[in-house]
Amino acid sequence: MTTMFDLSQDLVEEILSRVPITSLGAVRSTCKAWNVLSKNRILCNAKPRNQFLGFMMMGYTRLCSIRFNLHGILNEDREEFVDPSIKEIGNLLNQGDIIYEVLYCDGLLLLCVTKERNTRLLVWNPYLGQTRWIQPKTATRTTCMYALGYDNNQNHKILKVFDNQGYYEIYDFKYNSWRAFVDIPNWEIDFCRRGASVNGNTYFWTQERMEGYDSFQTPYFLICFDFTAERFGQVLPLPFQHHDDDENTGILSCVKEEKLSALFQCKHSSFYENFGGFFIDEEKKVVVVFDLDEHQAYRNIAYIIRENIRSKKVDLGEVRTLYCPIVCSSSYVPSLVKIKDCVF
Repeated sequence: MTTMFDLSQDLVEEILSRVPITSLGAVRSTCKAWNVLSKNRILCNAKPRNQFLGFMMMGYTRLCSIRFNLHGILNEDREEFVDPSIKEIGNLLNQGDIIYEVLYCDGLLLLCVTKERNTRLLVWNPYLGQTRWIQPKTATRTTCMYALGYDNNQNHKILKVFDNQGYYEIYDFKYNSWRAFVDIPNWEIDFCRRGASVNGNTYFWTQERMEGYDSFQTPYFLICFDFTAERFGQVLPLPFQHHDDDENTGILSCVKEEKLSALFQCKHSSFYENFGGFFIDEEKKVVVVFDLDEHQAYRNIAYIIRENIRSKKVDLGEVRTLYCPIVCSSSYVPSLVKIKDCVF
């Protein structure tokens, strides 16, 4: 009788390539050899995968994994798509929990969760299957936003930005504690646009601080938060002109967590008013834009765009709210970062 120990390495690698990332943790415990091969995939020693794997919100209470085959998007007749695989992730949240933001950095996901006006943060390593609930230091009903990053020592941290008043808090995973700092800037972060993590630091949309109507004439810039120095850097120009008074919009993403990318949407675009995210694969020259259907606004869709090929639209399913799917902007790469399951 053939056992798993009789399988060739090529066959085992093929099996591992088909196992969902969220199930690899269980596969690793099967035997030492499979554990080593699994780690090799994480450390990029294995053959590159031709897939985009991400996580997206489908409404306020559902978190799903989504997988696209970027290598075989079209068949030989150049007509049909390879259907995406979408799976709802259970057992993460409690009854009544509402997700209002999902952030990604270095193989970890940060879910901002609220229940009865009480906000908590859930850090999740999908590969190891580990979670950590974190209670914010300061309860606030004012506008705030979060960012996940790490310093030069690979120590992960969370930044909390309060309503552009110059007050910030940082959670340090190493010390399991929050601390605050004050920095009064001459610019304002746009809380309606998510930031993007690149090499452990986070970039935000920002404008020069102005009063009254003049603020609508102020162009957007980028500002970077350095998680090593725990400070904001200088404002950076965008590759396009964008003001708050026009009907154009933009969104940030990253390429392999090493490069920052920006998608600019003019007012005559066929996309919805505010798309939920996008992903770029430079090697295959593919862009995937996640959006709401322009004709049926309660359906999530993805536009898959290839060089010199007309874009195609994939239906991702129905949602209950008029809300673009919030998608992690980088294809997921498994991480060996360990997270203790506890609340602080």
